[in-house]
Amino acid sequence: MEDKYLKEIWSSPDHEIDGFLDINNQSFVLHIKKVKSRLKSLFLPKIIGIVLGLGWILFMFMLIYFSLLYTPMSLGKVFFISSVTMILLITGLGVFLYVKDIFTLKQIDMSENVMFTQRKLASLQLSIMNSVRVLWLQLPFYTTWYLNYELITHGSVLFRIIQILLTGLTTWLAIWLFTNTNYKGLHKKWVQNFMRGYGFYRISEAMDFINEIDNLKNDKYNAQ
Repeated sequence: MEDKYLKEIWSSPDHEIDGFLDINNQSFVLHIKKVKSRLKSLFLPKIIGIVLGLGWILFMFMLIYFSLLYTPMSLGKVFFISSVTMILLITGLGVFLYVKDIFTLKQIDMSENVMFTQRKLASLQLSIMNSVRVLWLQLPFYTTWYLNYELITHGSVLFRIIQILLTGLTTWLAIWLFTNTNYKGLHKKWVQNFMRGYGFYRISEAMDFINEIDNLKNDKYNAQ
């Protein structure tokens, strides 16, 4: 009965939830409102990210298509298509993870066992972290798409030095960020601040509230 009651609250629109406060289970209702608020705040950034990501993928695809269709084969074309293709693929993976996150959010059900719900939220956190990590990997390819035969063979010494430093630095930075943006690095302030912007800690807050709801259920059951 308690799970049915929680599911009824969870499935109710926000403007109807306050009606449950008239029942002697205010703590349940308030905690569920907090969980819904934390999770609901994740939807809009995800949707915006998907729309922008799909727009960027379409733009990259058009660049590749017109390059293949209208430009002659050359070393510059190889660099251009290879770089843009890698950016497209990495962005596509990021969009896929964003879509996956939305489906996970939709599947959260307060009538389920708290362990299952926590597991879904934990997988959502991992997905958010992976999407951030993966998107860093496209950095070096923004420094190679414009290279061509003339620049490589006849470019000045200064250009070559700058190009090597730029590509090398972005490659190192992408790998460093990819390897350091993980659960082990959450104690670092810069990782915490960065992940906070992606809603990582909103999920942590939702998990804490769900634990409190479970404790309230257990206390009520033990009191009976």
